[in-house]
Amino acid sequence: MEKEWQILSYIQRQENATQRDIARETGIGLGHVNLLLKKMAKKGFVKIERLNARSLRYILTPRGLKEKTERTYGYIKRSYQQINRVSVAINELVKKAEAQNAGSLYLFGPFDEVREIIKLALQQQGKVQYVCVGPEERPPLEDGSTVLVWRTEEEEKLPAAYRTVNLLKELG
Repeated sequence: MEKEWQILSYIQRQENATQRDIARETGIGLGHVNLLLKKMAKKGFVKIERLNARSLRYILTPRGLKEKTERTYGYIKRSYQQINRVSVAINELVKKAEAQNAGSLYLFGPFDEVREIIKLALQQQGKVQYVCVGPEERPPLEDGSTVLVWRTEEEEKLPAAYRTVNLLKELG
């Protein structure tokens, strides 16, 4: 589904896209692009127009544009729901930490969108102090401190002595 969305998006942006262009720009294999274009043409999302004996042109149909829009809307909706789930999980984490008089809170992981969502949720709490630590660093090992991660790779980098919480695992 995501690959089809990528192809529809690229065709919308690039009027004279070739299969090779689509494959290169989306990272999808050329053979897979060929199959997906045929499938999308059968569904009526793309019109295939022969320009000459060796060249084809792919045109996004109104139905294809509608499909792309609906998929974009669905993605945004799922993302918003996930952001809300992260906020609820952080609220629970903060309540537990307060109840246990926990020490410092460290965000350990890459500087990515998930970190920004976590920071926003923590800022909404207002009273939570935290320190961001990049993946090339290591949080200090303090009594009662909690290291919040959101990627298994980062969790595995930390020795067992750290009290870690993988937020995405908590979301289940």
